[in-house]
Amino acid sequence: MSITGTARHAGVTVEVAPGGALRTLELTADALRGGGPRLADTILRAVREAAAEANERARRALEAELGDLGGSGGLSGAELSRLGLGTEEGLADRAENTTPDTWRV
Repeated sequence: MSITGTARHAGVTVEVAPGGALRTLELTADALRGGGPRLADTILRAVREAAAEANERARRALEAELGDLGGSGGLSGAELSRLGLGTEEGLADRAENTTPDTWRV
């Protein structure tokens, strides 16, 4: 099983692994017409969002195997960040909301 996160914005689609390593990048012609600075901002925003999703999925997979992470007695936010599973405030909530209930334990 491979854990990834995906995000789409303004003609940019990215898929990343936990920690944000880019796996795929797709650009439409419209995305390219927006110019370099806009395209760069859109790609970075999509990567951040997809990484938050992938990190949340990885954290849940680890919890399923190892128990509560980040709760009392679990790993702290700093420890999760050192594992490459940190998320920006707000993006974690969005990733949580996109996790299908069928994946929840």
